[in-house]
Amino acid sequence: MWAAVVGARAASRAVRLHGGSINQLANEARGLVVMRAALGLVFYAALGSWLFAPSAFAWAYLSVPTALRSAAAALLVPALAFFTWSYATLGGNYRGGIGLYEQHELVTRGPYAIVRHPIYLAFIVIMLLVLPLTANWIVGMSGLALVSLIALVRIPQEKRQLRERFGAAWTGYVSRTGRLLPESGNRSRDERD
Repeated sequence: MWAAVVGARAASRAVRLHGGSINQLANEARGLVVMRAALGLVFYAALGSWLFAPSAFAWAYLSVPTALRSAAAALLVPALAFFTWSYATLGGNYRGGIGLYEQHELVTRGPYAIVRHPIYLAFIVIMLLVLPLTANWIVGMSGLALVSLIALVRIPQEKRQLRERFGAAWTGYVSRTGRLLPESGNRSRDERD
């Protein structure tokens, strides 16, 4: 729920700055809308069932120790904080799909100084925590598949657009940051984006 609120606020801010519509489906990667809808339907149906009719998916429950579920709940707080920080730092550059605005800025501060795709990272971590938190493999795996698919499809296209628009600034940024994990400095130039 928090993720939806944060995303909607970022989208509203971008519309105020750049115009257009809050509905960004026209800017989504080809085919991803259908895959998002299918996985999203499974995820949200399973999540709703977990919340409101837990016995309906009793067969999908995992035996997860209470301590692990509690740890996942505790770790969810910093993951959501990182997620919120990432959206706030991106500011009016947020786009609910793929593409750059005419006045788009290359954001390299805040969480973007650590990794190039902190929103995708936060979504993946959140979904990794949802699995032990719900102790339901359908909720956990469908959510993880959904956000991982989005990242897998979008990142290469975003990279191409950012490289074309920002050239040397993008290349320098890539040399200092990791895609989804902080840069270790041990990779050769060929292993980077």
